[in-house]
Amino acid sequence: MARPTRVALYNDYELVLEGLRALLRPYAPEIRIVELDIRRPPRRRVDVTLLDTYGEARDAEQRVADLVADHAAGAVVVFSFSDQPRLVRRVLKAGATGFISKAVSGTEIVDGIRAAARGERVVIHRRTQRATIDTQLRWPGRDAGLTVRESELLVLLPTGMTNHQLAEHFYVSDNTIKAQLRSLYAKLGVHNRTQAATIAG
Repeated sequence: MARPTRVALYNDYELVLEGLRALLRPYAPEIRIVELDIRRPPRRRVDVTLLDTYGEARDAEQRVADLVADHAAGAVVVFSFSDQPRLVRRVLKAGATGFISKAVSGTEIVDGIRAAARGERVVIHRRTQRATIDTQLRWPGRDAGLTVRESELLVLLPTGMTNHQLAEHFYVSDNTIKAQLRSLYAKLGVHNRTQAATIAG
């Protein structure tokens, strides 16, 4: 029997990590979750570190570069709701072994993890614009009716990032961020950034 692929899950939100663990649980023992960490890189050597970029306030590229420099992290694979080509190129340039969209099937995600553990370059995009996110990969704010982007914006508001900085972070225009913030405020029943940031805090 082949040795299990040891995987570390890395993200700042426990809810996100628990969703990842639930998604991968049916694939045990071939996929073994060795570590599940909040704001901390792997302490034990693993084959693959799956970096979920949800709510990533730091540059995703810098987080990738830091993990790549840590030999305990193994192959670094970015796992994201967004699969915009610019983001994919930048994280791969930063040293990531792969990129996997959250809108692909669990089997494809596991196949990508296994390939990355073998040292292969992995880029797996969503199959269609209507692809659905696995229900286990819930994001904070989903139950309140927030979209993924609105929820990510909400958790970033307390950082003090400007609209332009948010636009650069998500690789969209300033006007797109303004429209998304207006939608967020309406759903939360608030009138401005300060009130929304208070809810996020």
